[in-house]
Amino acid sequence: MKISKLVFAGLVLFLSARGVWAQEINYAEYDRLTRKYVDGRGLVNYVGLKSELGALKGFVDQLAAVSPHSQPQLFKDGGEQLRYWMTAYNAWVLYIAASEYPAKNALWNFLGLFRNRTIKLGGKQMGLEDLEHGIIRKGYREPRIHFYINCAAASCPPLWQGAIPAGKTWDVLEASAKRFINDPRHVKYDPATKKLQLSKIFDWFKDDFLIYLKDKKGVTQPHIAQYILLYLDGPAKDALAKTPLNEVNVGYFSYNKNLNEQ
Repeated sequence: MKISKLVFAGLVLFLSARGVWAQEINYAEYDRLTRKYVDGRGLVNYVGLKSELGALKGFVDQLAAVSPHSQPQLFKDGGEQLRYWMTAYNAWVLYIAASEYPAKNALWNFLGLFRNRTIKLGGKQMGLEDLEHGIIRKGYREPRIHFYINCAAASCPPLWQGAIPAGKTWDVLEASAKRFINDPRHVKYDPATKKLQLSKIFDWFKDDFLIYLKDKKGVTQPHIAQYILLYLDGPAKDALAKTPLNEVNVGYFSYNKNLNEQ
């Protein structure tokens, strides 16, 4: 009997190490918390969220234990992998910001640079910038992620209320692009001056958008206005579409690094 118990204990350790009993990520608590403490503008009630910090920690603990790298069998396709990585980014940012609130420089320092905070995903230590640039951007080559992941600054894309539903990653990214590009705080075109004023995101990650136009849309000499036109609606789209690309004057809004609090 003693030998059997030892064998069983060894089997448990072996199977656990191989991830046979690893659990899929349960997004329910992240869904509840963001619906409760994020408003329609994407701004956060950090006082309320901090009062339920334990619940948010329970979710990031799940992320710390399992990832598409550590347990690929739990993520059926690229959409589910990206759902995990983007949610992980937003959840960890929320957790860090809420943990240190009312201090408001948890993620941005006095120089205005994003801090490379250490997080844990799938048992591996990494920085938030490693997650954004090394995994999400490099791994998926999907420029619409820039309209979903949120770094807790006021000029970041607005946080979504609720988690991405299973199987809906690409739909949410499409909606995120439309939401961001049709917000005059991020994209504004003046036909009279031919001035296209854009979020600094289009400057910082310009290559992501231009490479997409070249590789996915077959545009040999891509211009950022061509990417904007993929999602812009209404009179602004009509006016921009009629303007020769070489006459479009591109400028960028200043980036507001204040905390995205209600």
